[in-house]
Parts: sequence; C-alpha cells; structure tokens
Amino acid sequence: MAQVLKVNLPFDLRTSHDNDLFYKTAHEKQIFILPYCNSCDQYFWPGAFICQHCGSTDVEWKEASGHGKIYSHVEGRFPFHKAIKEHLPIAICSVTLDEGPRVFGRLVNYGDIEKVSCDAPVHLVWLQDDEKGCTIMGFELD
Repeated sequence: MAQVLKVNLPFDLRTSHDNDLFYKTAHEKQIFILPYCNSCDQYFWPGAFICQHCGSTDVEWKEASGHGKIYSHVEGRFPFHKAIKEHLPIAICSVTLDEGPRVFGRLVNYGDIEKVSCDAPVHLVWLQDDEKGCTIMGFELD
C-alpha cells in the first residue's frame, strides 16, 4: 500500500464519469487502480470505458503497482497562481509506470532537482487533503 501524505491542495478536484472511480478508490481506500483492457491485455491512462489501444469496451479497473520511472520532470518556482504560492518550489513529473501507461504527478521529497534524472525509479505516494475530501497521485524517488 502506498504511503499517504497529508497536504493542503491549492485547488478543488473535479472528477468525471470516466475517472470518478479512480479518485474515489484513492481517497477512501488508498488503492492505486488503472483501467485494464481484457481484449488486448493492456493497462491505459487516462481512465475511460473504451480501450485506447484496441477500442474494446471490455474494460475493468485493476490494482496496479504504483512503481515506474521518471520520463520527464520540471520544478516550478514562479507563482503562476496565488493559490500555489505557498507550495513553491513544486516539482511535477511524468512517470512511465511498470504496467505501461504514463501518468503525471507531483514529485515529493526530492531534495535538489538538479540531482533528479530521467529514468530514476519512483513509487506512488498519495497526496490527501481531508478538508477538500480528495486524494491525488504523487511520486517519490526510490
């Protein structure tokens, strides 16, 4: 099970029919799930009820490892919105999961951004805001 970090998110989370189950499962159970196509045996992201690879509707949500490698990353130091000012600097990373899909999340506890490299192994951490009632993906270096 992934670690849960309590945070104050600078935004409210808006979900859709396609991803509501992901965020509800993350917040209530801290379980990492991804859409999985039973027709072509592939995980995909973002959440949908039609496979991005083959177009099949034989899709279900399955638990995933939460492990992967950094594909790219960036550290923001400029407060592009007043709500984010207290959260700076903030690092965002694109992660290629071991299951295949690429996702975005906040990179936490990374120290010096200059020492973070592409292909660095990471694992999922949940960033949970109890006041707003939402939980989002974050990643931490292994």
